[in-house]
Amino acid sequence: MKPNNAKELFLKSFPNLLISDQTDRLSCNLAFSFQYFDVSQEPSSDFSQLTEEQIKKLIVKIKNYSSNTIEYWKNQRIGKGSSNVLEVYDHFPRKSDFVHPKNVPSDVSWARFRLESDMRLIGFLISNDLCEKFYLAKNIFYITFIDEHHRFYKNN
Repeated sequence: MKPNNAKELFLKSFPNLLISDQTDRLSCNLAFSFQYFDVSQEPSSDFSQLTEEQIKKLIVKIKNYSSNTIEYWKNQRIGKGSSNVLEVYDHFPRKSDFVHPKNVPSDVSWARFRLESDMRLIGFLISNDLCEKFYLAKNIFYITFIDEHHRFYKNN
């Protein structure tokens, strides 16, 4: 039988990966959720307030952060000080221009991703214990605020 090159090329164009080949990536690498995104507070920025360049940078950062685990980003240093890319605060900070949104559970671990200069991505993680107890994914960062001017966790 004569080979059908067009058929073979067509069949080769289909992906041959299976979910079973991707379980580590799907269950361990960081994922982001916007279901708790809150723009009702004055310090928080909405996408409409960001420049096109800021939005592009934010999407690139989120894509980059999705390529590794939460633990990886907690241990990656950034800047000149002892700051990490991802800082987990465990509780909502006492000194903040933001208030804890009523729709966010009280037993979450608040955290932030450092973006560009003063810009931060604020959100929360759910502890491994609670994830196991309630069968929740352990690798989700729930984005709550875009903090353009570093007003979530105030040092002074």
